[in-house]
Amino acid sequence: MLKRSLLSLLPVAFLLAAACDGCDSNVACESFGTECGKACVDDFSCADGMHCGGDGTCTAECLQGGDECGEGQTCSSTGRCEDGSGGFGGGEGASTTNFGDGGNGGGTGEGGACPSVQITFAPTTPTVLLLVDQSGSMTESFGNGNRWDVLYDTLMDSNNGIVAQLEDQVRFGFALYTGQDGTCPLLSEVNIALGNYDEIDAVYGNAGPLGDTPTGDSITAVLPELLAFAEPGPKAIVLATDGEPDTCEVPNPQTGQGEAIAAAQAAFNAGVTLYIIAVGGDVSAQHQQDMANAGTGKPLDGSQGNSPYYPANDQSALANAFTEIINGVRSCILTLEGTVDPTKAGEGQVFLDGMELGYNDPNGWQLNSPSEIELLGTACETIQDGNHTVTGDFDCGIIGPPVE
Repeated sequence: MLKRSLLSLLPVAFLLAAACDGCDSNVACESFGTECGKACVDDFSCADGMHCGGDGTCTAECLQGGDECGEGQTCSSTGRCEDGSGGFGGGEGASTTNFGDGGNGGGTGEGGACPSVQITFAPTTPTVLLLVDQSGSMTESFGNGNRWDVLYDTLMDSNNGIVAQLEDQVRFGFALYTGQDGTCPLLSEVNIALGNYDEIDAVYGNAGPLGDTPTGDSITAVLPELLAFAEPGPKAIVLATDGEPDTCEVPNPQTGQGEAIAAAQAAFNAGVTLYIIAVGGDVSAQHQQDMANAGTGKPLDGSQGNSPYYPANDQSALANAFTEIINGVRSCILTLEGTVDPTKAGEGQVFLDGMELGYNDPNGWQLNSPSEIELLGTACETIQDGNHTVTGDFDCGIIGPPVE
């Protein structure tokens, strides 16, 4: 069996390493003193410059800058001899693969070749557009303040705000929406990016409630930019509103429910999930349910079940709603650049925070295709909340290079 490799997840990353028992060499190991031979379960258990060998102890084949490796090879940061063209890199959501005959814990095992393969899976980063109702009714009381101020604090508090806490894990975009003085929809937007707290706060912190609630028109207006954003990962709109929608054509009375529902359906059909959070008690339960179903692709009549919606009457409920929604946007699908033999996948092991998950178990993992693994049920729910570690153990004959 190959060693178990660990990689912390924000929200999730997956690392599979293929090697063979007996493939490791102890060349240069003595240079690390008492670290050489220390028990390990993964490379991260070992000192810098070392890796976890096939016998479960820390070792090194080479020293960086040394001459222990063969021609055309270099010594990796984990003390493995690698082809000079190898290494790790890639952009967001990318995976990087090294295949060779002597690097990454490789070499040749007894009875034949033991391919040295290491595949690293970068975390899938979700893209979330926060669409915030700026209408005049947001001045109404809410908990210990008013709707506008409490919602702002929930999202933007520098210590506990949703955006402050997740700006490096979620690509946030932002838009305030209203309609006023013939301009409809009137949008104040911030482009989508990681680390976007300051840019969002510069717009949000200087704004205040005014005007109407053209929800459907505003969803339609922000959707093209979200669809044009080319980075990988799931996309969602989180709508926070305190009232029934109107339209740009008819700002009063508030009869824009149909247009808002149609806009949510169009967003879902284009690949963007929409969630609704009601700030206060003025959004009817029926409209919340209709928007929740429309935004997740379900029939409005509930014939395929109803999606959750999120009524919030205090700051705690608001924070819980945003947290649940954003965690749920995180993907449980892990894309491989290498391939797993489908006929042998069940011989491998996948662990979540050190606990083995069952193969084809409804709360475990499955192989969707030779290049895609998915966590299921409670395993999926777990990795969508907080930071977790997923690891894999596979015989070196099970996992191989990508299909050409």
